[in-house]
Amino acid sequence: MKSKDIYSVLGIAPSTLSDWSKEDNKKYTLAKLLQNISLEDVQKIINAKQASTPKPMMLLSTVNCSIGNKKKHFTLTKLKQLFYKQENLDTYEKYALKVIKKEAQREEIEDFAKYYKISPKRINTVLSLL
Repeated sequence: MKSKDIYSVLGIAPSTLSDWSKEDNKKYTLAKLLQNISLEDVQKIINAKQASTPKPMMLLSTVNCSIGNKKKHFTLTKLKQLFYKQENLDTYEKYALKVIKKEAQREEIEDFAKYYKISPKRINTVLSLL
C-alpha cells in the first residue's frame, strides 16, 4: 500500500510510517508488511473482522460502570472466570455478580454466555448463590 492508503485505512501518519521504516525501529517489520500488502487484501481482512461476532462488551460495561475504583475493574477474562470460580468470592466479585443479577439485561448475559460457551444453568447457579 502507499502511505496515503495506509493513512486513510489505518490512520497511521506518513511521518510515523517513515519512522517505523527505519531498520532499527521495533515496528520495522510491520512497516514493511503494510507497505507490501495490497489495499484490497487489507479491506478484505477488515471486512472479515467486522463480520465476525464481536466480543460481548455490554455486560463488562454494566459491571465496570458501577465500580468507582478503576484498578478494580474487571476484564472479559476475569468476568468469565467469575462464573467458574470454585473458592470464596472476594468483595468485588460478589458485587459484580449482584450488579449482573440486578442491573444487566437478559440479552447482555445471554450474549456473554453464548460467546464464552457458558451454560445458562451455570450462570443461573452462580447468580442464585447471592
